[in-house]
Amino acid sequence: MDQTPDSRIQSKNLSPFPKGFFYIGLGFLLLLIPTLRCISAENDMDIFYLAADELRKGGNPYDGPHMYGLWFYYSPLFAGFVVPFTLLPLAVFKACWYLTGLALLLRIFRLLNIVSDTKASSKATAFWAALLICAYSSVFENLLYGQLTILMVWCCLEYWHHRENGQKWGAAAVLGLGINIKILPVFLLWELLLYKNFSQFLKVVCMALLYLILPYAILQTGFHTLLIQDWLGLLNPLNKEHVNTVGEGGFTDFASMITKYFSGLQIRGEDDHTLAILSTRAIFWIQWTFRLFIAALSAFVVMKFHSDRFNGRLLSFANIAFLMACIPVAFPHQRSYSALLCLPLLSLILHTYFVRGFKPHLTAFVFMVLALLMMGSLIFFKILPWQWQYTLLECRVSGMGMLLLIPAYLFWFGSYKSINEKLQIENATTSAI
Repeated sequence: MDQTPDSRIQSKNLSPFPKGFFYIGLGFLLLLIPTLRCISAENDMDIFYLAADELRKGGNPYDGPHMYGLWFYYSPLFAGFVVPFTLLPLAVFKACWYLTGLALLLRIFRLLNIVSDTKASSKATAFWAALLICAYSSVFENLLYGQLTILMVWCCLEYWHHRENGQKWGAAAVLGLGINIKILPVFLLWELLLYKNFSQFLKVVCMALLYLILPYAILQTGFHTLLIQDWLGLLNPLNKEHVNTVGEGGFTDFASMITKYFSGLQIRGEDDHTLAILSTRAIFWIQWTFRLFIAALSAFVVMKFHSDRFNGRLLSFANIAFLMACIPVAFPHQRSYSALLCLPLLSLILHTYFVRGFKPHLTAFVFMVLALLMMGSLIFFKILPWQWQYTLLECRVSGMGMLLLIPAYLFWFGSYKSINEKLQIENATTSAI
């Protein structure tokens, strides 16, 4: 996992975007104009604002739901970040959050540009056109609904970038922040354990703990201790709410699919599609067996599959990208907008196809297209008739697509090793001649 000085220098200075990116990016932004209605419409930012306002008034933001029975699940530190905005109108907070999301998106694309070979500008332009098409749906939903996924993607990629440049504490600071706000990036620590990089692991843990205790500086000790206890209680993975989610529909992770089809429980606002009725205990063990399988599969991919196909910074990028793509299916309470976490993996796939000229087997190509279609990456579901959208949502089609993306990725790169070996043989033969 430690990179050579040359690879660090290559990743330290971000490559310029290809000339065609300006026009592609401008079109992308124009297509995002409808998401501006997030400033006036109700969404998760209302919950952030109400929870922070409760904290500003000395109340506990975790005591109960804030809007339509929805709870605040994020850290006291994040609520503290929002507190100053509660002195301003809600629309101002939403506008600032929206602009922050756009700024983070630009930074995300800058970081993804590291894997794009801008020397071949026409190929790089094709790569960016394809990537922005695949990203549009999840970006649209994240901006429209005021989600934190853009922030999480930025934390993960910024962590990778700092680590590649040898800035270990900077990497720990940004990943620790992501873990503190929303637990999802904790899965990236798995890679550090697999590589036995205990030094970096401890740095991230230390930063996450620092963010946890930071509010003690301004809040009463007993009160902040209570906030931490209540927050961690809501995140408890053994909580029944994380096993059978029936309070609201639309979740797309593996656990919610099991609940949808095998619990017999009626999810509010959705039709019944029960295939069999299993006990809560059985569903619990199925879900955790799947999560252990994902952990084992990730270990194989990081330690063996990727090392046979990539090297240098591309190897570490592939590791981070794969772990990020596992999060939407392995963690509970994920929705279709969580597909944005798969963006780095999609950039790796499209980079090898458009820039490096790798062509997978036809079956692998069809499998990948099917996964992207089901995820909504190739068809923007919101342009479909409402009944179709509703059916896709309640049947968990986008979640199935994210689940299929993992084997599709492995199938896609299944023959990548043999192609590299062929190139090595050809180069050796040429040198001999």
